[in-house]
Amino acid sequence: MPQHYRVIVLDEAFDDLDRILEYIKQDSPQNAVQTLDRLWNACQSLAMFPRRYKVHLHRKARELTVHSVPFPPYIVYYRVDDATHVVRVLTIRHGAQRQPRRFK
Repeated sequence: MPQHYRVIVLDEAFDDLDRILEYIKQDSPQNAVQTLDRLWNACQSLAMFPRRYKVHLHRKARELTVHSVPFPPYIVYYRVDDATHVVRVLTIRHGAQRQPRRFK
């Protein structure tokens, strides 16, 4: 039976969601809510098999490795801590934006 992970969305990622919502809401409030729901569900889906997505930034310490999952046109960046069974969503970026090179 697969291990369930607890998903924690960090403050920076919440700020990203707020910015995305405000930006889309200017043109279409309905699409803004739908997009936010899709991104939130994408984050929560990481509770099962969080390592199924590609490694964005490899580190020697496995818990510092950053994974990325595409949810077009956005990309969700996260870390997996197997010791505590926690997934931390670090940031959410539009695919056309400059992607982060460093993570907290």
